[in-house]
Amino acid sequence: ALVVMFVVLDLCYAPCHHLLHMPAIYPLIHKHHHRQHFPTRGYLDAGNEHPIEHIIGVLCTWASVLSAVHIVDAHAVVIFLFFNIHAALAMLNHSPYDVEFLGYSVANHEMHHRKFTINYSQYCMWYDHLMKTY
Repeated sequence: ALVVMFVVLDLCYAPCHHLLHMPAIYPLIHKHHHRQHFPTRGYLDAGNEHPIEHIIGVLCTWASVLSAVHIVDAHAVVIFLFFNIHAALAMLNHSPYDVEFLGYSVANHEMHHRKFTINYSQYCMWYDHLMKTY
């Protein structure tokens, strides 16, 4: 169930994140988050986002939980773990620590903050490989 949640989260979030980088939308919503070219403050940088961007993230997170509940009957404990791991990884994505495991790497999101046209996914980089934005 945990794997389903993280895969669905990125399948939902990555295209939305990519859309937030469209020239007509970027300066209105997502530019605020990208003020930090090298985020190091953990949650302060992760949570530094426009309310519309936050709503998109919450909707994608809930879509991933509901998908896991319907696909594999996710237990409440697994959902609790998902929310906590998701929060921890969001903080790591905006920290100076170089963490890598199971295909996840902080460096992927760090590069996204440096070069705005790559790495729209958060954890599973499949979307970026498919869209040639990795």
